[in-house]
Amino acid sequence: MPSTIRLIWAPARLNTNAALRIKLLVACTLSLMACTPERPADPMCRVKEQTKEATPGNAACLIKIDKWLVTIGHRHSGKLDLPGGLRSGQESAQCTAHRETWEETGFNVEVGRFLGANENGFRIYACQLQGNFGHDFKTFPVPEWATTEVSSIQLTDPFEIQIQQWRFEEELLLIRRLFNQAD
Repeated sequence: MPSTIRLIWAPARLNTNAALRIKLLVACTLSLMACTPERPADPMCRVKEQTKEATPGNAACLIKIDKWLVTIGHRHSGKLDLPGGLRSGQESAQCTAHRETWEETGFNVEVGRFLGANENGFRIYACQLQGNFGHDFKTFPVPEWATTEVSSIQLTDPFEIQIQQWRFEEELLLIRRLFNQAD
């Protein structure tokens, strides 16, 4: 039996570091393989049935966890951004948001309602993570397959971000407004 399994079944003997490693292992498992070097197959697009739409477009996920916003550090600019990107083929904007979030974070989110769009028509959706995110960790490992584009994944207070820290500075006020509208 692998030692990781033995540790899970023997919590009374764990020190704080071992307990945190186990929680990280569980978080990685919940995010569907975000800690493995090989990129697994894309998961099926997950959209809340009552918010499903066929609108095509480029899109991102706004993931709100308590008072925190999930942001990625963009490797090339060194600035923060939402996970998201460009549409592939004829996929809906919601599926674009789902796929891009998966590709950049390894998180298999459920895409919810449309929150708004920037001046270029880039669509932003409220997205939900399954599991217990945000209570013990403020940073998450970047999947090996995403490291060419993403340098970090973290929980950020959107009202403490300085405008020069945001990848598209003109979007930050919109992001803050949409954050307040998200579930």
